[in-house]
Amino acid sequence: MSSEEQSIGMMEGAFFVPKSDLIGWVNSTLSLEITKIEQLGTGATYCNLIDAMFPGKVAMQRVNWKARNEWEFINNYKILQQAFAKCKIQKYIDIEKLSKCRYQDNLEFIQWLKRYFDLHNKNDLSTYDAPGSRKEA
Repeated sequence: MSSEEQSIGMMEGAFFVPKSDLIGWVNSTLSLEITKIEQLGTGATYCNLIDAMFPGKVAMQRVNWKARNEWEFINNYKILQQAFAKCKIQKYIDIEKLSKCRYQDNLEFIQWLKRYFDLHNKNDLSTYDAPGSRKEA
């Protein structure tokens, strides 16, 4: 794990970002309309954010945007884990907790992801076609 990744701890400024700012960031980055942190628990949005940072590293055609059951969410998280491995992101994904769609677990994960994004994103997101990336194959 890089020193930057290790430095994203609970006292890091990322963990004091208001949820409204995080939701706004997700919606503006991905052209979505989520209203609650719990909606991130499906795993699909996390996959889309990583795809924005590392185009082509996420099997977006396999992400289930219509997932409604925990077992479907788990499949999305497996896709996310594979993308983390391809991108050499050394972060443990607690699938068991995140897939339950609980507020606190998903809040902490999106806070971490936002900070990681701020530290590592080098792409011009104005050219990223978020809706197009979600088209089912």
